[in-house]
Amino acid sequence: MQKSNPNHPKLTKNDQEVLKNIIKHAKIPDKDIAEKMGISHQAVFKIRHKLEESGIIKGYQPVLDLKKLGINVMVILIIKLTPQVWEENDDQQITERIKQIPYVINAYRVLESNASHVLIMGFKDLEQMDKYLSKIQTRFSSEIEIKKVIPFSTDKIITQSPVGLLYEILDKKEFPMNVFFLKKQKG
Repeated sequence: MQKSNPNHPKLTKNDQEVLKNIIKHAKIPDKDIAEKMGISHQAVFKIRHKLEESGIIKGYQPVLDLKKLGINVMVILIIKLTPQVWEENDDQQITERIKQIPYVINAYRVLESNASHVLIMGFKDLEQMDKYLSKIQTRFSSEIEIKKVIPFSTDKIITQSPVGLLYEILDKKEFPMNVFFLKKQKG
């Protein structure tokens, strides 16, 4: 890896290939990557270490089957925190508090006039979700305004992987938009 901007390090072709293998299969052994790439096990070890040290790889996270864990309902919750919350807390304090909410799977801070956060939450069933959201609407209405609720079944999750986007970034190739679902019409 070449030294450059530490916030956006340059990746060699080998760095990119090792990273793609790790993205695809986080637990893949270095020796398997080395065999695929035709380089030494030690070279892959060094590249993995560089990717970790530079902060490109922050950790390794399992992909969970939410349904098997008893999470059957997901919700995209768009909220706006009230001015009172912002007066008493800074962005970092709010971030830390959101991280502590057990139902939150992913959370995003958005700069929208009608919303401050988008939360992806998981619940065992609709009853649990309704109970939680009702509590927000009643007990915490002075702190949180619910702007939109989009519930869906975990059976409807299509993908939980950023691999396609990362390939585009690493390979510097755009997804061809001439065809999405329907075949390109002639003439």
